[in-house]
Amino acid sequence: MSQAKPGAIQSMTGYGRAEAAAHGWHCAIELRSVNSRHLELRLRLPAGLGHLEDALKKRLRERCERGKVEGAVTLTAEGEGQGKWVVDRPALQRYALLVQEVTLAGLPVRVTLGDLLNAREPLLHDALEGNSEAVEPLVERTLGLAADALVTMREREGAALAADLRSRFGLLREHLAAIVPLTQDLPRQHAQRLREHLAKLVSLASEAPGASGQAAVRFSATQEDRILLEIALLAERCDVAEEIARFGTHLDHVEQLLSQGGPLGRKFEFLLQELQREANTLSVKSSQTQVSARVVEIKTELERLREQIQNVE
Repeated sequence: MSQAKPGAIQSMTGYGRAEAAAHGWHCAIELRSVNSRHLELRLRLPAGLGHLEDALKKRLRERCERGKVEGAVTLTAEGEGQGKWVVDRPALQRYALLVQEVTLAGLPVRVTLGDLLNAREPLLHDALEGNSEAVEPLVERTLGLAADALVTMREREGAALAADLRSRFGLLREHLAAIVPLTQDLPRQHAQRLREHLAKLVSLASEAPGASGQAAVRFSATQEDRILLEIALLAERCDVAEEIARFGTHLDHVEQLLSQGGPLGRKFEFLLQELQREANTLSVKSSQTQVSARVVEIKTELERLREQIQNVE
């Protein structure tokens, strides 16, 4: 079996089919995969080949990390192998004894070959039973071909997914770049608004009945230390430099993973959670309209990305 291409990611959705023939037998295998949080494998095998299930599933695990994969194996005789059926003689003898006993009891018995073929205990058995070693290599080879076809389709779907993910993560980087200049001056803006608000309060106090300008000046001076402390606290609360830096770091990590390829679904899910956390903090710390609008766009893209990531292996 060929391995996944380096740098490629796989979708969990795919289909693969293969056929092969050998020694008078024809084998056809279909594999279908859909999204699943974990790897789930289900195979339907012909009677007499159940012992191959574990080995075949092991080979599929080497090709798929996640997804619900269902397979159907069909095995038919062809050419000289057609009509490879054998009579179960012990079963035939038991039916004969039963008919004889009923006849001796004086009851009419009419038994056709169709009755025997449709009986609960099979009268005919596929020649495969007891001779499965002859077709085991054929089934394993066909499975390898079907798995190759499945992986090829999953990689093709994965390439389309990767292109869409790069585009969406690129939009996130654009929104982040637009936010940076809007947030660099936030501490000074908050400090200026605080001083303007206090100045307004002082002005109202000086205009109150019985108030003097001297009292107003004394009030402003005694509160200066408190004002500076509030400004420092506001600057700390509204500083989003760390969140922006972490957001950018996560985006860099995403780009590395997309170039690296392989099973990335769970890693992407974790990084999306971290990006969502930083976006939420940005939303809380900044009340600026332009920043809030950008954060809304970021959250919208993150939700779209979350839906797409569900398809990545």
